[in-house]
Amino acid sequence: RAYVIAEQNDKAEAEFQTILNVAPANISALAALAELYLHEGQLDKAEGMLGRAAKASGGDPQFRMQWAVALARLHRYPAAQKALVGLAPPKARQERIAFHRLKASVASGLGNLPGAAAEMEKALALEPQDAGLILATAVAELQSENWHRAASLAQPLYSRTDDLQTGFVLLEAQLAMHQDSHKTLESLRATQLKASEELAFRQRLAELLLAYGESAAAVEELTRALELDPSRSESAYNLALAEFKAGRLDDALASAQKCKALADTADLEDLLGDIQEARGDNLGAVRSYQAAVTLAPNEEKYRLSFAVEFIRHQSFDAAREVLKQAEELWPKSWRIQLALGMAEYFAGTDEEASRLLLHAAELAPEPEIALHYLGDIQMDQVSPPAAATAARLCDYSDGHPLDGRLKYYCGALIFRRDYASGDKTHADEILSRLRSAANLLVKDGSPHCQMGRVYQWLERWQEALRESETCVRMDPDSPDGHYRLAQIYKHLGEPERSKQELTLHKAASERIVDQNARRDETMKTFLYTIQKEARDHK
Repeated sequence: RAYVIAEQNDKAEAEFQTILNVAPANISALAALAELYLHEGQLDKAEGMLGRAAKASGGDPQFRMQWAVALARLHRYPAAQKALVGLAPPKARQERIAFHRLKASVASGLGNLPGAAAEMEKALALEPQDAGLILATAVAELQSENWHRAASLAQPLYSRTDDLQTGFVLLEAQLAMHQDSHKTLESLRATQLKASEELAFRQRLAELLLAYGESAAAVEELTRALELDPSRSESAYNLALAEFKAGRLDDALASAQKCKALADTADLEDLLGDIQEARGDNLGAVRSYQAAVTLAPNEEKYRLSFAVEFIRHQSFDAAREVLKQAEELWPKSWRIQLALGMAEYFAGTDEEASRLLLHAAELAPEPEIALHYLGDIQMDQVSPPAAATAARLCDYSDGHPLDGRLKYYCGALIFRRDYASGDKTHADEILSRLRSAANLLVKDGSPHCQMGRVYQWLERWQEALRESETCVRMDPDSPDGHYRLAQIYKHLGEPERSKQELTLHKAASERIVDQNARRDETMKTFLYTIQKEARDHK
C-alpha cells in the first residue's frame, strides 16, 4: 500500500501479485489490486480480481456489488445479473439507491426496459426530490414506452430547471401520446445556447420531430442547422427529406439539388427519385433512381427503388429486366423474389407469380408478406391450387395459429382442391380451419362466405343458410354470396326470398370490381409494402 500512496503502481501490483501467488484467496490483496486496476482504467483486470474476491469472501455483498458494477461496465449483463441474484438491497439509503440503479442498468442491458424502469422507480422513491434521479427515471420510463409516467416526471422538473435533456424527454413523451407539444417545443427553441452547441441541438431536435412525423416542424430546425454550417451535406439532405415528408415538394427539390452540389450520393439520388415521382416528373424519377444504382451498384435497396418505379407505371418488362439483374447479384434475396413475383402478377402471369412468391417465402426470415400475397393470388384463381402452394400456406398457418388470414387461405384452398376432385373426406378439417379464421377475422366476411360454400357442397342446408346470411350481412357487395343464398332459399322452398337475393346479386354484380381494378388496388398495397421494406433495409 505504501507503493500505491507513492503512486508507484507497477511496484504495488508486483507486491500484491506476490501475495496472491502465496495466498490466492487473500481478500485484502484481491480488493487492493482491483482498486488499483480500476484507478488505472484496466476494467477487465479489475473485474477478474473482484470476481475472485466475491468468491473468496463467501459471497460478501459489497464485493458482489462491486463485481456486478464492473461486469455491467463491461456490458457483460447476463453475468452481472447472475452476480446480483439473491443479493438483498443495502440498508443505507445512498447504497440502496446505487443498488437499484445498478439493477436498472443490468435490466436495460438485457433488453428488459420495463424492469429497468421499475428499478429506477425504487431508487426514486428513496430520494424523490433528487433532480438527477427524476430525470433518470423519466428516461427509463420513456424507453419502456410508459409515456404518461415519463411526462409526469419530466414536466415539473423541466418547468423549474429548463434542463435541455429533461425538455427532450418531455417533448418525446408528448409526441408519442399525440398531446399538444407546442409549448414544450417553443420553450426548447427559446433556449440560449453557445454557438458551438446550437448545431447539435438543432439536429437532435429535428431528428426527434421527424421520428414522430412532425416533418413541418423539423424543417425549421434543419433550415437553421444548414444556416449554421452550409457546408454540411448531411444537413442539406435531412432538410430535403423533411420538406419532402411535409409535402413541400418544390422546396425539397431545391434543397436536394443544393445537397447534390455539395456531394452526390446514392441516398440523395434515391430521395430525388421520390421527390420527382411525387411531383409527377416520371422521367426525372427514373433518371434519379438509375443514378442511385450507378453510384451504389452493390446495394439492393436502390435497384428495388428503380424497379418499383417501373412497376408503378406498369412498365413490367423494364421492371423485370432490373430485377433479373438484381437477382444475379442477390440470388437469395426474398425482397427481389417478392418484387419479381408481384411484377409477374401485375403483368397477368399468375402461375409464374405464384412460383416466385413461394420462393420468396422460402428465403424470407419472416415470410408472412410473401405468403399473404401468394394467398391473395391463389384466391383469384378458378383452377385447383398447386399442391406445393397449398401445402406451404397450410404448414405456415399450422405454426402460426393467430394468423387468421392464412387459416382462411388454407381452408379455402383445400376446399377448392377437394371440390374439383369430389373428395369430401377433409370436410371437417376445412370447416375447422375456416371457423378459426372467422373467429380471428371478426370484421371480415370471407371465412363465412367460404363456409357457406362448403356447407352447400355438403348439403347441410341450415348451416349453409346461416353462414351465407352472415356472409352477405358482412359483405353486402358479394355477388357470389347473394347468388348462393338465392340457391339455398330455393332449395329450402322459399322462392320469394330466393328472388330477392337474385335481385341483390344482379345489383352487386354491377358494382363488382373487375380483375384489373383489383390488381390496381393490390399494386397500391404492394408499392407501400415494398417501399417500407426497402426503407427499413437501409
